[in-house]
Amino acid sequence: MLKKKRRAEPATSEERPASRALVPWGGEEVNVDRFWAESWIDLLNRQRWLSKKLKLETSPWQVDQNSGIIQFDRKDGALVTAPVQIIGAWNPNTSMFRWGWDHPMVAQRLRNDAERTRWFGDKHGLEELTTRALKMDEKEAWQMTALAMKVNGAHGVYRAPTDGPVIFMTLGAPKVRK
Repeated sequence: MLKKKRRAEPATSEERPASRALVPWGGEEVNVDRFWAESWIDLLNRQRWLSKKLKLETSPWQVDQNSGIIQFDRKDGALVTAPVQIIGAWNPNTSMFRWGWDHPMVAQRLRNDAERTRWFGDKHGLEELTTRALKMDEKEAWQMTALAMKVNGAHGVYRAPTDGPVIFMTLGAPKVRK
């Protein structure tokens, strides 16, 4: 999915931290193909953990854009909260994905992860990360969000269904209160 502008890959002798480390991208040039592959593996592993540990699949949710917190009300009465960033919105009717850094309904404080992902795209010549809206399928929207998760060292991703577009968000460290 990621299309790189023509530019030579720099040779790097410095190894990145292990794929599972929650270490945000530090501004260095990376092997984009490897970084993208690691982001997808990280997404699958973290989503499996979130699903097993937090059980959020059917929980009602809400985002407070003023506080930057997402809240899930689980059926067992537990309340799960986490810092949240809005990466983008994918419209299933038009197959258009719009980045959170350009979305008028996203509060500025919730655009940070999307902005940092755009910066990563600028640094590595990745047009998909720097173009405001793109036609893509849902899996590609997941891939963009996986990359944003890795770039920002997020704990996971939430795909929030709505009556309109599907909102893709990165999550910080979740807290569970019973």
